[in-house]
Amino acid sequence: MFIVCSNCEFKYLVNSADLKPKGRMVECVNCGHQWFQEINELETLSAVPSTNQLNLEPNKNNKTNEEEKDKKIKNLPSTVVRQEKPSTRNSIILLLLIFIIFFGIWVSRSYGINTIVLIEFYIIEFFFNLNLIISDLASIIYNILN
Repeated sequence: MFIVCSNCEFKYLVNSADLKPKGRMVECVNCGHQWFQEINELETLSAVPSTNQLNLEPNKNNKTNEEEKDKKIKNLPSTVVRQEKPSTRNSIILLLLIFIIFFGIWVSRSYGINTIVLIEFYIIEFFFNLNLIISDLASIIYNILN
């Protein structure tokens, strides 16, 4: 499940089983803000085992150990989720490229060049050359092996 720091909006992916049935205190690694995180009812089923379930030896004093762990705030085993903001530079480059392509097609049509036929010719030429390269490689490999 995803949890978000209310102070700095840092996002974490944690196992919902590690939050226990009632929730627990967590601390943000980025800013140090501490808050009580409750478990989300919709995400209670998890395929990842909790760190408590991985212990091979059962503790006889389970409740006392859990109470001691609740008193100490320690970080959950989690994955930081970083979302990249959209790049305006990439968007401008993409729009410029689209504009250049449309402008090139418009200019070629104004001079009587049919661009669709030209593009089809280059595609057919590409596959023809690719077929020649593959057949040459196949004959070289055949000659090496025999």
